[in-house]
Amino acid sequence: MESSLLQPSASELANSDLANSDLANTAPDDATIARLQQILGRENVLLDSANRAFYSQDLSFRAHEVAAMVVQPASVEALADAVGVATRAGFAVVPRGGGMSYTSGYTPERARSMLIDMRRMNRVIEINADDMYVIVEAGCTWKDLHEALAPHGVRTPYWGPLSGAYATVGGALSQNSLFHGSGTGGTAAQTVIGLKVVLADGSLITTGSWAHKNSSPFWRHFGPDVTGLFTADTGAMGVKAVAALRLVRTAGHTGYLSYKFDTLEAMLAAQVRIARLGIASECYGFDPYYNAGFEGQGITFEEGLSLVGKIARKGGLKGLKNAARVALGGKKILRNVPYSLHMTLDALTEVVAAEHTDLAAEVCTEEGGTEMANSIPTVFRNAPFGGVRTVLLGSEGEIWIPVHGYFPLSRAIPAAQATERFLAERKPLMEQWGIKTSYLTCFSGPEFVIEPSFYWHDALGEFRLSLIEPEFADKWRDIPADEARRAVALGLRDELRDLFDQLGGLHLQIGKYYPYREIMNNEALGRVVAGIKAVVDPERLMNPGALGL
Repeated sequence: MESSLLQPSASELANSDLANSDLANTAPDDATIARLQQILGRENVLLDSANRAFYSQDLSFRAHEVAAMVVQPASVEALADAVGVATRAGFAVVPRGGGMSYTSGYTPERARSMLIDMRRMNRVIEINADDMYVIVEAGCTWKDLHEALAPHGVRTPYWGPLSGAYATVGGALSQNSLFHGSGTGGTAAQTVIGLKVVLADGSLITTGSWAHKNSSPFWRHFGPDVTGLFTADTGAMGVKAVAALRLVRTAGHTGYLSYKFDTLEAMLAAQVRIARLGIASECYGFDPYYNAGFEGQGITFEEGLSLVGKIARKGGLKGLKNAARVALGGKKILRNVPYSLHMTLDALTEVVAAEHTDLAAEVCTEEGGTEMANSIPTVFRNAPFGGVRTVLLGSEGEIWIPVHGYFPLSRAIPAAQATERFLAERKPLMEQWGIKTSYLTCFSGPEFVIEPSFYWHDALGEFRLSLIEPEFADKWRDIPADEARRAVALGLRDELRDLFDQLGGLHLQIGKYYPYREIMNNEALGRVVAGIKAVVDPERLMNPGALGL
């Protein structure tokens, strides 16, 4: 891998002693470079070692190769032509969105790879508020898409991750993702109704009703769900170029709630009940370390009653009853919060929003919760795509790497209890190495997600530093690398991943990290997936290693 970091030009290779080396076999020849530069523009074919190394890394610390070249297409036609040129020359092609992967979603497995930076393909092509869909290029960020839709009074059901200022539509559809809107709208993949995908040979496939020669992308299920083959595929089946996404009306009214719980079981009991009601757009729980971390980041759990309980809820006598109950327990709302649950409840009318907020408040109170200031959901909703520092790093500049399990609601409490046992058993090891942990819980419709994270001091690297504010980058730039501590933290993460798999947990963002084919319960399904891969990518040149293919 190190040799490919110091790549000479193809002409220099031809006249050097390296001509027959592995480096010569991975470098693009002059004809390939010239053709790509003709298609994309010279400035959009990056061959220098610094750019190739930068774009080839993700946030996972997992071993990878460095791509032989990075291209930056700005149109579907240029993308398709570039993919065809690369694969005919024997290069693997690897699509990259905003770079937020922790699972080697786009890191090259082969040095002879062309990495595709999709971010120049960022146009919102059509907003159709009559038929309720939007057509957007895959390199558009969720933040830009959300802001383009806002004046029309519409949004997508899932409308982005917290990293949506960087994360792209195509990246989320490839990896699958949840957060904003997921409580009622599901995951990113469930939002898609049609795709235009470039296959490994450079051909373009269109899915859903979009494939009908006289129709538009208003319906996903026109015949077999071909769209589904290209969602949550981590780029293994093709390069998503353009997506048609479902739209819903933007809610006119929102309730905000935050509740304190003394035990994990009580918090999860409330969270599961709220999930089954289908009323919360977002509902996420924090453990004590997360709570303390937000204090350190400057988002405080203030004492006092929630404004939702005092003002925003207009639930008649029930609302007054809930407010009175909160008032009686007001003295208990203090800064030291063991477990906390935060939610936003959207509706088209004020009455419905108030009723849903009352319902959620009633559930939380019945499960032993105490209402608290709703700072967290208010901040997250009103600044949904802020800087990523507070979600990318610990409050003191620690590396943050998550791992997650995706479970049915009935398994929420057992999965969380197993997580707590795991962390308790390994507490001495983590204390020895200065590794801290936290976890959050949330749901996507009727599915529960637990996401533990590991924190430790280690070199941030240029990619992480490029994503945070300059003053913090300067402050933390010189944190030294600690490979021994890193190995312990990553080993713990692997153990927890394997535990979730044993418990029947599934995963979003499979990439090259989570098991897929090897954990299936029948060989026939594995053959079908492999057979589809053979049809769309017979030479195995589309993001090799993704999904274990």
